[in-house]
Amino acid sequence: MTEYRRVLRFAAAPAVLAGALLVATASPASAWVHDGYLEQFEFGLYWDAGSRGCVFDSNNDDASLTNDYFTGPSGCGGRGQKVNDNTYSYKNLDINGFHVYTDINYSGIMGSIPAGYTGDASQNFKNSISSLSWY
Repeated sequence: MTEYRRVLRFAAAPAVLAGALLVATASPASAWVHDGYLEQFEFGLYWDAGSRGCVFDSNNDDASLTNDYFTGPSGCGGRGQKVNDNTYSYKNLDINGFHVYTDINYSGIMGSIPAGYTGDASQNFKNSISSLSWY
């Protein structure tokens, strides 16, 4: 029986290691979104001009920003405020572009923010963004 366990342990070790590596590399990505820290492969909406103040970080579509809040980083301006109609600038660290809309459900005026772009919102979008989608 001991020999059987030893063989089983050596045979299972590579599968367990591969599973652990997969979990270690996959889990943080899901935890990054909406944590108030803009990271690679995320799109950020900022409370203030020049990508300052709190950030709302996302990597997916959001039909309504009315239930989203600026959360971080700690001590930033705008913390706890709703994202909807309170965005002054944005930064796109994703490999995809994002469309922003002045109304919920991807309606109103649409703007395009290409991958890698950073800037302040124009008059049409300053404090008017209510939904977003990636393209």
